[in-house]
Amino acid sequence: MSPALADPLTELQSVAGFSESVRAATGIVSEDETILLMVRPSPWFIVATTANALPAAVAAGAALAVATLDKAIPWDVVGALFASLTILVARGAWQAVDWFLRVYILTDRRIVVRRGAIPEVYECMLNEVAGIGQPRRWIERLADTGSLAVMRGPSQRVRRARRVASGRIAGEAGRGGPSVPKVRVDPTLEWSVIRQSEAIRRTILAAITRYR
Repeated sequence: MSPALADPLTELQSVAGFSESVRAATGIVSEDETILLMVRPSPWFIVATTANALPAAVAAGAALAVATLDKAIPWDVVGALFASLTILVARGAWQAVDWFLRVYILTDRRIVVRRGAIPEVYECMLNEVAGIGQPRRWIERLADTGSLAVMRGPSQRVRRARRVASGRIAGEAGRGGPSVPKVRVDPTLEWSVIRQSEAIRRTILAAITRYR
């Protein structure tokens, strides 16, 4: 079930045959939906997301180390380093649980993301997807991984039509017309730290074109 096929539409067809087994594994897709693609984050997700806690760990360790200059403080520099390490280990353990439970799903109706060490499910109908972005993060590129950002809002064609309509109404009325809905990135729907992100992006866009 590789997402690296040259034709994204062929990929959709090949993955769809696994719908029943995938549905049993996830339990978050209804019976009348077809699962087109299911992706797990790379194990590098644990490293990449744990690194976000590095500044806090360093700051905490530095503060504790400076505090050791006061002889009344009941710890030393080793204790400060241990505190920093504890923060990183705790963060890593939390992210490891998140990685184990996290799954990204594309169906013929929705984009679904199950995420979090205490799992929560987020979704977006395909007709609400305005585009798929690719955030550039250096730590992800170290392991040849990437992320996909789901942009919610009307499609480019709909936005253009509404913009034209708004201008016409504004011109006829001699005042400001109705506002055009804006596109926004939904962080809860991000497909974080996945392999072959460009191939997967093309597959999602093909599904949106076909099933919107």
